[in-house]
Amino acid sequence: MKAFVMKRIGEVGFLDKPMPSPGPNDAVVRTTSALICTSDSHTVAGGIGPREDLTLGHEAVGVVAEVGSEVRAFRPGDRVLVGAITPDWGDPAAQGGHASQSSTSSSGSWS
Repeated sequence: MKAFVMKRIGEVGFLDKPMPSPGPNDAVVRTTSALICTSDSHTVAGGIGPREDLTLGHEAVGVVAEVGSEVRAFRPGDRVLVGAITPDWGDPAAQGGHASQSSTSSSGSWS
């Protein structure tokens, strides 16, 4: 798969990377559109130190390519949004409709 990467501090480009396999509670999304944000710009400028071939862009839309064995809410072919924050769907704030205010621990699940 093609990935937009930080090749090294101050340099970006595209790189072929292997397609990941989903864990039991994961989904692999084939990105159709994405963007970088200020955290990516900060990273490329050296804000987290030297990195090589670090995939950038964590806000995207795409199509589910594959799901893990425990995922029930999504199937291959579903169009999805990948937000910048991964909420804890078991947290009361997320269950109350305020997903961006939830913790980011792994006690919740999309499955």
